[in-house]
Amino acid sequence: MWKWVGIAIATLFILLIAFVVGMYIVPVGVREATRDVFIIILGVFQLLIVVLLTVILFAMIYAVNQINKVAKGSVLPKLDEAMLKLNDVLDSTRTIAGNARDSASNITGSTAFVTERVVSPVIRVSSLLMGVRAAATSLARHDAPAPVEQEH
Repeated sequence: MWKWVGIAIATLFILLIAFVVGMYIVPVGVREATRDVFIIILGVFQLLIVVLLTVILFAMIYAVNQINKVAKGSVLPKLDEAMLKLNDVLDSTRTIAGNARDSASNITGSTAFVTERVVSPVIRVSSLLMGVRAAATSLARHDAPAPVEQEH
């Protein structure tokens, strides 16, 4: 493909050089007439470009208006609906977090109460009993006769 593009560019370049050389050789009247024809052709092309750009401008304005209508008609209501649902979810989450905080506070209070009222007395009684047992074991060993060693 690039081969054909190169050939086309080379051909156009050769034709341009031939045209410039030909215009140099021909009489002045032909050059002026050719100049006038090219000016008319350029004017027509400029007019076509202005018309096409105007059509493209109106097409873009129409497309922007259609996008705006679609956005206002379907996207924005759905976005508002999604925001309402999201706000409901956030409110539920806040409520759940508040309940969890209250539950944690209640558990902390209950743990402190059980520690003070149940576990501490049990530990005191258990340590008292272990002390009594140790004292009893120690007293029982003092009264025991010393073991007799046998001689052989």
